[in-house]
Amino acid sequence: MSTAQAAQVSPWRALLPLLFRRPRYVDLAVSHAVALCLRSSQYRDLHARGEFPSPSWESATRQNLEPAAQKLVRSLAASLFMTAAFVVGALVVAWLLGRVAPDRPLDVGKTLSLVGGSLAGWATLFELGGYVETFSREQLHELLHPVLFRVIFLPGLAIAAIGQVW
Repeated sequence: MSTAQAAQVSPWRALLPLLFRRPRYVDLAVSHAVALCLRSSQYRDLHARGEFPSPSWESATRQNLEPAAQKLVRSLAASLFMTAAFVVGALVVAWLLGRVAPDRPLDVGKTLSLVGGSLAGWATLFELGGYVETFSREQLHELLHPVLFRVIFLPGLAIAAIGQVW
């Protein structure tokens, strides 16, 4: 890995690769890990001599970061599935009570509140699900976790608020 590749990566830049291009995400995460190591003068000296990162270090780092990324995505998917199950359950209860039916007009305010509340609930379940933590709490997956929470929660909160005042 060259010095040009050793750069701290913005979690916003890594968001789409995490979800859609996992090999690219792992490359970014390794680059980020190297950049974190190069803060130390010991590693900078080794890097200047061409001894860091070694192929074995890079391989071990990849093996550690790939499962962390998988756990983050699995947690996101599991919380989405659980939220969807609760929404379906709520809709079934509302249907059994006669509050929703295909022949009734769609209430935009209630629909927006349901969608917004569901997004906020999904983000909350995701946040509570946890993730792989390191000692430094600076690895890319650790920086991505709160970004993912905000990307889901804040629009959900806004949509729910709009639905309440509709």
